[in-house]
Amino acid sequence: MPPRRAALALPIAACGGAAPPAGPSPALSAESAIIAAEAWHTDLCLPAAALREGPLSPALAEAPGAAGLALGFGLEAWMRADRPGSAEALGALAGGPAVVSFRILWAATPPGAEESVALRLPAGGTAAILGFVAGQIAGPPPAASPSGRWLLVPSRLPYTLGFTCNTWVMRALGEAGLPVPVSGIRFRGEAMAAIRAEAARQGTAQAAG
Repeated sequence: MPPRRAALALPIAACGGAAPPAGPSPALSAESAIIAAEAWHTDLCLPAAALREGPLSPALAEAPGAAGLALGFGLEAWMRADRPGSAEALGALAGGPAVVSFRILWAATPPGAEESVALRLPAGGTAAILGFVAGQIAGPPPAASPSGRWLLVPSRLPYTLGFTCNTWVMRALGEAGLPVPVSGIRFRGEAMAAIRAEAARQGTAQAAG
């Protein structure tokens, strides 16, 4: 099930993202993640090699040759609807139960990705992301379909207007130790702008080093 192409037209204005936390930037390692965006949604994509021994490894059980896994978050009513429409969009205004989405990747990003940005992570960053995801679901995830369909698993975190799929991705990156804004990030444009800024910072730091 690919991400919904219809934009979630919410009658709210975009707000500016909060500034990254102050303090020294963490040392980066060979660990990495790719953030992919399509329509209103962003996914956090991790390579399969980084997942094989972790708490989310069962999701890869039926796809031993997969390139990786795309992790996302969303309002359960919207994500499970065959054809989400105005009722689901209005439901998003009130928020509600959420799900974590798992998608098998046969390339670095989902086939429908419209833009993507690669980031390096501090040492232990991947484990921190996996812990963040595993800590909000009840037990190990089941196997995701090799077809790339979404596997939706209930999350302990609720979906709200202040904590959307894009906030969730930024929170995961923050858990990994990257100095990215989390509070105030709700929309794809805000999230990807902050992620591009972090990629530029990493490039500048590498050049200086």
